[in-house]
Amino acid sequence: MSLPENRPVAGGCSRPIRLSGHVDHVDVGTGEVRRAFTSAGEPGGVLHVRCNNRRESACPACSAVYKRDAWRLVLAGLAGGKGVPETVTGHPAWFVTLTAPSFGPVHSRRQYGGKTGPVQACHPRRGLCPHGKPAGCHERHREDDSRLGSPICPDCYGYGRSVVWNALVPRLWKATRDATESAVAAAAGLTVAGLRRAARLSFVKVAEMQQRGVVHLHVVVRVDGPDGPGSAP
Repeated sequence: MSLPENRPVAGGCSRPIRLSGHVDHVDVGTGEVRRAFTSAGEPGGVLHVRCNNRRESACPACSAVYKRDAWRLVLAGLAGGKGVPETVTGHPAWFVTLTAPSFGPVHSRRQYGGKTGPVQACHPRRGLCPHGKPAGCHERHREDDSRLGSPICPDCYGYGRSVVWNALVPRLWKATRDATESAVAAAAGLTVAGLRRAARLSFVKVAEMQQRGVVHLHVVVRVDGPDGPGSAP
């Protein structure tokens, strides 16, 4: 048996997982076994389920679902919903981007005045790097240029440092959270314990991979009262 023509499999998933078998439910009181599901009745005898990959390059359909779900969760934290009261709209909040330092110049597409403005030269620098290669790039790259994100001079680029950065992002984020709480407490003339009795800092973060292969974070920070989102800051 084949699927009807043009019918999407697993919501259009690019790499659906094929499951074969059955599910039985057991009544613990009587010991009765009831077959709840079997893949035998599915097209081809298998059940197709989403791969749930978050990377658009791996599966555009599942990535789109994840992005919509993530957007709804972040929105609920700022406007209310999903168990969060609407009163959080009056709580102080910030959107912060935490990006990695430079590990060396890379080919990039820069536009003056935003995405609709004219494209600027990549890195208009003169001279040579220590390895005898051009220190800059004067091209105006197209959006589909395969060189975007790659080092202008691979020998100058700090690959080792970029790998360490990606590996330590979770620890760096924890250190940033702790330092933020300490700084806010100090500015208010409180200890960290005293701050937690007066207010609570809530965070949600999304990790994104830049074209140069380095992780950076988008973070929403919200200040609540000591009892969470239901209490005024």
